[in-house]
Amino acid sequence: MADALSPAVPGEATGSADDERLVVSPAMQVEELDARFATIYLQLDGTRIRIPIALHRLLLEFEAPRSVRVVLGDGKYGAKAGAALESLRAKGFLVREDATATNRRLLTDAPVRIFDAPAQKLEPSRSDFVVLGVAYDLSDRSAAGAREAPAALRESSLQILYGVDRHDGKPLGWYDSDRRRPILRGVTISDCGDVFVARGEDQAALFARVEEAMGTVTGAGSLPVLLGGDASITYPAIRCLQGRQSIAVVRIAADARSRGAVHPSFVSPVTLPAHALRLPGVTRYVHLGAAGSADPTLAGLAVLSAPELREAGGEEALARCLADCPRVYVSMDIRALAPPGGRDDGVEPSAHFEYAELHRLLCQIGAQCQIVGMDLVGCTPMARCWGVTSMTALHVLLTAMSAAKDR
Repeated sequence: MADALSPAVPGEATGSADDERLVVSPAMQVEELDARFATIYLQLDGTRIRIPIALHRLLLEFEAPRSVRVVLGDGKYGAKAGAALESLRAKGFLVREDATATNRRLLTDAPVRIFDAPAQKLEPSRSDFVVLGVAYDLSDRSAAGAREAPAALRESSLQILYGVDRHDGKPLGWYDSDRRRPILRGVTISDCGDVFVARGEDQAALFARVEEAMGTVTGAGSLPVLLGGDASITYPAIRCLQGRQSIAVVRIAADARSRGAVHPSFVSPVTLPAHALRLPGVTRYVHLGAAGSADPTLAGLAVLSAPELREAGGEEALARCLADCPRVYVSMDIRALAPPGGRDDGVEPSAHFEYAELHRLLCQIGAQCQIVGMDLVGCTPMARCWGVTSMTALHVLLTAMSAAKDR
């Protein structure tokens, strides 16, 4: 029979901590607390458990570093107290005193998951695709407000839900009315929330967290899907992937010209090609659309404008650009599309793609190359016609995911 300290969620003990000084993890937070139970969770990976209030009080004895032997020495706790503390330690709620400095917050829980797909902890995912939000928009003034897009896109995605067949347990996928066939049948998706963003921090610190979180959740082979944010979030993603195997980068965008000078050490839409091509595992950077202020003389950079891709031979020109690029990372800026209601962004209207053109581009890229990751950036929820834009963006994302798996 369980006593008052027995955790509601069972866990295996992993060894004695009687003589080590332990402390409550800095990542531990309280979600709910009443007279009988406490629900606690870790901001690091989303681990969440419900424990008896007596065990919660015992856990708080370790707010200052103490050993289990000292805390339990006065005999006021029951015989199972040691095992309960060991269970909390195994789950990460108690950590060694000298390990507290390494407990950094990497992720925040998303209130809504993309397409209502399953949640993913901060561990290697077994899903085909794993979604990671990056609510950052400080590298591109024309994308101001895009930090709100990961949450807003997830909210809109609840109109096209991820479902599982009750008979065989396989994801149902969706129906692509453009190609008149089902897509992503049997393809699994999970959502691990957003990378933690500390406002005002150095860009490099955020990008290091993006790379660390992405490297962890894709460690078993899942394809990453990043939700931005602005185009700079492409950089930590490709820096992570190019360390495993050589890749090319394909960015689909209609970049306006830079408003003011950008320091070369700062990653922005203007400097992204140069930063990407300096990575040893990036073999080529292909920009589809209006390239804005990108240096056309940069070695390894290929630019095909929307008008060029529309001309006779446009598909062949893209095929030649990707001829020696077996693996590609695809970045999709929704502002590459002709906007509903028009847009005054300094880009010629002909530089924008129509939806059908973008759909064909993604299908062509997926048919020719192995897509190893992707991101969707440039979405601004407070812009006009957000309802139309968000649903279009989600259809573009599903098209890209299908293109990655159809091959």
